Parts: sequence; structure tokens; C-alpha cells
Amino acid sequence: MVNVTKINKLFPTVVHEFQYIADDNLTKAIKNEDLETKIINHTSSSVDNNLQKRKEYKPLVDKILSTTKEICELHEYEYKSIEITNLWVNASPPKSMHSPHTHSNNNFSGIWYPIECKETPIMFIDPRQQNGQWAPKRKKPNNFTATIVSLLNKKNTGYIFPSWLMHYVPPVTGNRVSMSWNVLLRGEYGEPNT
Repeated sequence: MVNVTKINKLFPTVVHEFQYIADDNLTKAIKNEDLETKIINHTSSSVDNNLQKRKEYKPLVDKILSTTKEICELHEYEYKSIEITNLWVNASPPKSMHSPHTHSNNNFSGIWYPIECKETPIMFIDPRQQNGQWAPKRKKPNNFTATIVSLLNKKNTGYIFPSWLMHYVPPVTGNRVSMSWNVLLRGEYGEPNT
């Protein structure tokens, strides 16, 4: 590029990826969790959505907290403490889906895949409503012009994203198991004199 001297990436939406391998105790706990089916989307979620309080989940909780601390450093957030407000198991049989949604009253949300199911990704929707209006044809998909981005469901992979970011799961092609959670930063909110 001869004429463009600098690219200013404004208002980025960042989804952070991490890796975590479950030990046998955690894998057993996930598989033995009591589930209840949701009529709306036919997926099942753990009856207990406060799994962060149980000892079997402590290694995963520690990973979520340490990863969130790194993310807070990147964003330069000040906070007193990080709290996982809830943590639960999701189990989706073939043809089920999870419609577009956000996670209210939290700062970060996340998903982690303890079991392989590559066929069904998680989909994120661009929060900028105007993006895609009167858009020229693209040579190939890219992050500057995409209005929906999919991230693969890969075993041992997790994603942490802003809780306000709209996301969904399209119709599942195989059995899909994941862990989801929400995180709240405790401390001061807003800037002085604003």
C-alpha cells in the first residue's frame, strides 16, 4: 500500500482463545452431571449452574480465573476481584440449536470444549449494526468485512469474550458438550467526572 500510511483498528471486539486439558476427575464429573432439557432449544444444561463451587471443577475454575486476569491486564482494567457468577455444562443432541443471545450483568463469558465435535462451531455476530450496509463484493472473507464469524469447537479449546457479544450455536450435527460460564469484575465502574 503506497497511499495508506497507517491502519487504525477502532473499536475492536476481541475473543480470547485458550487451551485446557481436563483430568479424569473433571471428565467424570462432566459426564455424570444431572441435566435438564430446555423446551425452547432442546439442549440440556446442568441442573446445578454453580459448578464453580464444587471441588471437581476447581482446576477448570483456576484456569478460567488466571486466563481472565491476563485478559484484564491486556484491557488495562482495574478491579478488586474476579468472580465466576455461574458455571454449567451444556449438552446438545443432533438438530438442537441455541438461538442468538448475550449474557447480561457480567463482564466476560466463556465456553470450553472437553469433548471433540468439530461439526458445530460457535457463531459470533458483529455488534456494529451498520457493518455490512451497502457492502461491496469481497474477494474473500476477512475480519474487516465479516458480520458473522464462526470459531471451531475443538477439544480442549476455550473462548472468553465480552458478555455483551451476541452469539449462537447453529443446528448441531453431532453430540456437542461444552462448559459455559460468566465472570463479573468486582470494583469501581465508570471514570471519574464522566
